[in-house]
Amino acid sequence: MNTTLNDVVVHLNESVDETTLDELEQGIRKDQGVVSVGHQANRNHLIMVVYDSEVARASNLLHNFRERGLHAQLIGM
Repeated sequence: MNTTLNDVVVHLNESVDETTLDELEQGIRKDQGVVSVGHQANRNHLIMVVYDSEVARASNLLHNFRERGLHAQLIGM
């Protein structure tokens, strides 16, 4: 099995509380190709997503954030 991992930082325009952020991360983890999701407590507007680029694209990940009603941008690839 050959896995190509990439990571991207997603910037959220909205301010979300820790509970909402945890729920968001749990949902993102279920998205196709996502390997890991996390954030730092003092930077809850930035979310790091590690994904398998053989299965998912960064643009699809961003679309998934937007489908959840969030305004977001990719800031690191």
